[in-house]
Amino acid sequence: MTDCIIKAFGGCACPTGECAEKPLTPPPVVFISWRTQLAVCLFIGAIGGILAFTVMARMETHFKTRDLIAQETRRG
Repeated sequence: MTDCIIKAFGGCACPTGECAEKPLTPPPVVFISWRTQLAVCLFIGAIGGILAFTVMARMETHFKTRDLIAQETRRG
């Protein structure tokens, strides 16, 4: 690189004729395969489904018990 980017802003901090150059190798690009993405999505979906069914089952028993208590107190 012949031009120093810093020169445009008032001077180059490097010695004369030696400006900092960009690295020749670009940073690695992380690629996750579609199979891995699919497996992760299915796993997260399964965990979410299990949690949803667990919560619904607990709420059903909670409402059943509450309704039963309410019915028994009305008869008295």
